[in-house]
Amino acid sequence: CFPGRGFLPYWQENAIEGNTFLMSEIRAEEIPEGASTLAFVFDVTGSMYDDLVQVIEGASKILETSLKRPKRPLFNFALVPFHDPEIGPVTITTDPKKFQYELRELYVQGGGDCPEMSIGAIKIALEISLPGSFIYVFTDARSKDYRLTHEVLQLIQQKQSQVVFVLTGDCDDRSHIGYKVYEEIASTSSGQVFHLDKKQVNEVLKWVEEAVQSSKVHLLSTDHLQEAVNTWKIPFDPSLKEVTVSLSGPSPAIEIRNPLGKLIKKGFGLNELLNIQNSAKVVNVKEPEAGMWTVKTSSSGRHSVRITGLSTIDFRAGFSRKPTLDFKRTVSRPVQGIPTYVLLNTSGISIPARVDRLELLSISGSSLKTIPVKYYPDRKPYGIWNISDFIPPSEAFFLKVTGYDKDDYLFQRVSSVSFSSIVPDAPKVTMPRKTPGYYLQPGRIPCSVESLLPFTLSFVRNGVTLGVDQYLKESASVNWDIEKVTLSDEGSYECIAVSSAGTGRAQTFFDPPPVIQVPNNVTVTPGERTVLTCLVISAVDYNLTWQRNDRDVSLADPARMRILANLSLELRSVKFSDAGEYHCVVSNEGGSSAASVFLTVQEPPKVTVMPKNQSFTAGSEVSIMCSATGYPKPKIAWTINDMFILPGQSLAHEGTLFIKNAVPKDAGIYGCLASNSAGTDKQTSTLRYVEAPKLIVVQSELLVALGDTTVLECKTSGVPPPHVKWFKGDLELRPSTFLIIEPLLGLLKIQETQDLDAGDYTCVAVNDAGRATGKITLDVGCKHPSSDRQICFEIDLLFFPANDFGTVRWKYLVCPPFGPSVTSVIEGQQLTLPCALLAGNPIPERRWVKNSLVQNPYITVRSDGSLHIERVRLQDEGKYTCVASNVAGTINKTTTVDVHVLPTIQHGQQILSTIEGIPVTLPCKASGIPKPSIIWSKVNALLVISAKFSAGADGSLYVVSPGGEESGEYVCTATNAAGYAKRKVQLTVYGEMFGDQRGLSQDKPVEISVLAGEEVTLPCEVKSLPPPIITWAKETQLISPFSPRHTFLPSGSMKITEARVSDTGMYLCVATNIAGNVTQSLLFLVPPKIQRGPKLMKVQVGQRVGLPCSAQGTPLPVITWFKGRSTVLVDGVQHISSPDGTLSINQAMLSDTGVYTCVATNIAGSDETEITLHVQEPPYNTPFQERVASQRIAFPCPAKGTPKPTIKWLWNGKELTGREPGISILDDGTLLVIASVTPYDNGEYICVAVNEAGTTERKYNLKVHVPPSIKGGNVTTEISALINSIIKLECETRGLPMPAITWYKDGQPVISSSQALYIDKGQFLHIPRAQVSDSATYTCHVTNVAGTAEKSFHVDVYGKEKIRALIIHLSAYAF
Repeated sequence: CFPGRGFLPYWQENAIEGNTFLMSEIRAEEIPEGASTLAFVFDVTGSMYDDLVQVIEGASKILETSLKRPKRPLFNFALVPFHDPEIGPVTITTDPKKFQYELRELYVQGGGDCPEMSIGAIKIALEISLPGSFIYVFTDARSKDYRLTHEVLQLIQQKQSQVVFVLTGDCDDRSHIGYKVYEEIASTSSGQVFHLDKKQVNEVLKWVEEAVQSSKVHLLSTDHLQEAVNTWKIPFDPSLKEVTVSLSGPSPAIEIRNPLGKLIKKGFGLNELLNIQNSAKVVNVKEPEAGMWTVKTSSSGRHSVRITGLSTIDFRAGFSRKPTLDFKRTVSRPVQGIPTYVLLNTSGISIPARVDRLELLSISGSSLKTIPVKYYPDRKPYGIWNISDFIPPSEAFFLKVTGYDKDDYLFQRVSSVSFSSIVPDAPKVTMPRKTPGYYLQPGRIPCSVESLLPFTLSFVRNGVTLGVDQYLKESASVNWDIEKVTLSDEGSYECIAVSSAGTGRAQTFFDPPPVIQVPNNVTVTPGERTVLTCLVISAVDYNLTWQRNDRDVSLADPARMRILANLSLELRSVKFSDAGEYHCVVSNEGGSSAASVFLTVQEPPKVTVMPKNQSFTAGSEVSIMCSATGYPKPKIAWTINDMFILPGQSLAHEGTLFIKNAVPKDAGIYGCLASNSAGTDKQTSTLRYVEAPKLIVVQSELLVALGDTTVLECKTSGVPPPHVKWFKGDLELRPSTFLIIEPLLGLLKIQETQDLDAGDYTCVAVNDAGRATGKITLDVGCKHPSSDRQICFEIDLLFFPANDFGTVRWKYLVCPPFGPSVTSVIEGQQLTLPCALLAGNPIPERRWVKNSLVQNPYITVRSDGSLHIERVRLQDEGKYTCVASNVAGTINKTTTVDVHVLPTIQHGQQILSTIEGIPVTLPCKASGIPKPSIIWSKVNALLVISAKFSAGADGSLYVVSPGGEESGEYVCTATNAAGYAKRKVQLTVYGEMFGDQRGLSQDKPVEISVLAGEEVTLPCEVKSLPPPIITWAKETQLISPFSPRHTFLPSGSMKITEARVSDTGMYLCVATNIAGNVTQSLLFLVPPKIQRGPKLMKVQVGQRVGLPCSAQGTPLPVITWFKGRSTVLVDGVQHISSPDGTLSINQAMLSDTGVYTCVATNIAGSDETEITLHVQEPPYNTPFQERVASQRIAFPCPAKGTPKPTIKWLWNGKELTGREPGISILDDGTLLVIASVTPYDNGEYICVAVNEAGTTERKYNLKVHVPPSIKGGNVTTEISALINSIIKLECETRGLPMPAITWYKDGQPVISSSQALYIDKGQFLHIPRAQVSDSATYTCHVTNVAGTAEKSFHVDVYGKEKIRALIIHLSAYAF
């Protein structure tokens, strides 16, 4: 990010004003990995006009080429113009068009000033650019602000960016420091300085066009102060796609030869990118072949050489003072004179590629130090390499990494920048200006020290050192502790840190503030007086104030609050609002202290109960919630009818009372009682038991004569007693003259019942728990005689005319009309209802009345009084009344018409199918009036409802367990008084699928193995009706039938061509038809295949080595290692087996040399590979030597001196003469040789060289190992034993160190147990009760660091049957 203001000089602050885009606006996740910035740092003085014109034109080509590359190297672009005394305005943007626009907007100004502010401009360019960026500086003047060079070099090492100078002038003085810093910056950043004419700037820009690429790596970077011819041997690995060699200096010449020594010429593989006479030359080779190339460079003066390439293999480095694998714990520069560790992070390599060594190179390319790199194949993530500590050189250096890629090609990379050590300063010591302390309590005086070097720290008071000096290796914070602070501890303390770089010191003043003690917090009731107190301990005068909510309490309410003489706080007439935290703040010379006093104002309880009233039914759950406020928190108790509820009677939780399975006796008044020390409060809730109404209709149908009193009765019960309401239809009845309603008794009385009172009545019983209803039908009329004869009535009528002649009596005969009382007709047919008059005088008039007359154009009344309906409709059903009337009266006859509708069967599915054993329903939903009856038949035979068939309420036929015989045609027949209807349903019953003779198993998968590259067929042959649809899946992923390598065969099987390891896994074949599906599981097995690795591996004695054996196969192969013909004992200490198959030898010994065989096995097959291991021993100059008995050893003693020293040898303090058996002292004592070592030779050997000037010595320690040997070994011992007898197998072994013993039974390790017991560390295997199953070949395997040995026993245990057979065999042989 760009640095903030206040950090830059005024001219840099002004430069920022012109920024059009700051890096802080870009989020880190938006920047792609490996992205860079292209930065132009341009001198805009008047003399640079020609340069500017060429740069504007060249920039367009650079951007165009960069944006066309597949992997764009440039993320953003920066432009930093400078002109004494100003820098800027600065532009940084991701838009190339914006960059070009700002470049064209530049204008030169002023005269040819020299020098210029170029270093400050480079510093800004580095700060605003991304790491690994390309920075090009265009100027014709040396630097004026060269004092900023140190900061620029630090930024270069941090950012790893390259700075290239294009100089068209240098103020004519290349010896000036203002010019030399250009060369230093270029050298540190692996950049170069090009000296050109102003017309040649365009030539350099053409080279820049090619140079700005991603994946750029450095192979060599050297600077030479004078004329030189150098030849460089550089390995080109296969990952290098292009190699560029650039030389900047007078008379530049470059020769490149391929690995065969052939000179690569221009136009024949060599491309010339830049050739400026007497200044610079740049060439490159594209797609070079792998091998050791030769690059020869020469120049007639000071020059620099840079060799770069395009490759994915690269590294970055970090430095640390402790070993670490975390780059966050490293820094970009080492510290001078301090042991330093290097952490490398390589990219572009994977196992088995590795880094072999790290080399420190001088600026001129000579080797300063070489450090081997340990190989850790198991490290995750791979590519992190930590290098042992070294002292950084005092001069600047490059890091060179050399290693081998995955194909064992040598590769070489050089750091993109050179590194210079940090010169440490004196320790920086910091202490607070004042340190607080507390009387009679522990005190602590802190001191923090920052130092790159180890330092000695001491605390001093009044010139006297406190305690003992402390030696610390790195920055730390240290405290001087005071057990109990007293007044005498007050004063100044000094912390002093001394290192080899200087002394740092700081002071603090220890001044204890007052100590406050709070006797107690206060509790009070409202209206009372109270006092809050703080006790203060202070050696000096102090001031005390009381605060609440950060305000002075005495000012808040002076009428009620005041400070007493002892500085306590008095509160009168305490209120609830006074409760809370009060602070007493005490100050003196040593500082301030504060303490809290809490005032608690007690509050009487206040209870809230919900609900106040509640009803419940039997068995329900009832809850009453009670909440109470107050302080202290009130306790809650419950009462019922003023009696306390004991625990267990009901369940109370957090103030809520629960009653489960409530019964009537739970009704009552419940009280919630809350109490605390301030008072008591109580609230009640009434709980009423209710029971839903029950209703019984005394008589549901009543026939009452016209004019009589009707009594309708509904008996009810419930709690509380329900009230009964009466309804006729939807109309609620109210009491009147003719209606008497008794709600509690459930009675309805109708006085003088009329025809209109006939109808349906509903009684509704209601209480708090619910409602219940009943229905009563009332008919009003008279009973007819039982005779079938028509009854006629003779009626006398008296008329009183309006004259004086007396009265007239007439007699009339009235007979009711004749006709049927009920008749039925089919919808759509004709109907005639007669209305014949038997008698009547005068002749009555006739008319027809229908209870709910519906207009029908087909209804007519004929002359004989009959009613005729031409086409009867369903709506015509009802009661038809023929009314005959004359002056004598009225009589009627009612005929009920029932309209019948022919049955119809609802359309639905007529073709059905099911699976054998799966129930199925055949639909037959029929309608008609009256409701039709349904019968089912099959093949003209009526189906009888049985265990196989059952009938549904809607007429459907339910087939319980269909089989093949239930397939066929079914007929559903619906019949009523109007006729019948039929419908056919076809049922097909499918049977289950079955596979081929191999069978389909859903439990255990079929295992199939095949070699990679071969063809395999996965079987899945299924037969069923109808034929199934076959689908294949691997694991859970469906396999497309159009896959080029998968062929679906007509039988259902699947063929895979050219099987691969990636084809391994579980395959599922699913056969599906309407009857269901069946699944075939096939486990695809692949025999093991070991990934080929190195055939020969080398390791030094005592180092760790891993023999790789990465095997693939399904199932995962089991790895076994052999050395020669013996199995390698994996003991987890010396020999360790990793999950990836690698055999690790912890500390390699000479005896580990040999041919190792890795065998990978699974149920599908096996594979094996051999690796030859050579354990190498360094020259005999290490102090500790190990040998196996009978080996030769030589101890050198390279003593030099003047005069020539005399050498003598000591063994365990005893002088050796060289005449001892097997010991020779050669070359004037400079070599001691033991021809064949034995354990007797163990001990310390000292070579002592003496002359007149002094004495020196060299010590060696020899340890001799003896390989294991077994008494009676190399012969298989035959042992026979009877069942239940004791077997003891002896394996008496010798060796040094004492060998470890392991027993094997038929190749499997024997674990010591009660059945087979190890005795004397395994020298005996004890089988206490032999069984026939113990018959086997037992092997005693002994091993130590010097080798292994084995002895075998063949054991036969005879049981009764075997003994009997043996006796018979011997008897037959005897005869």
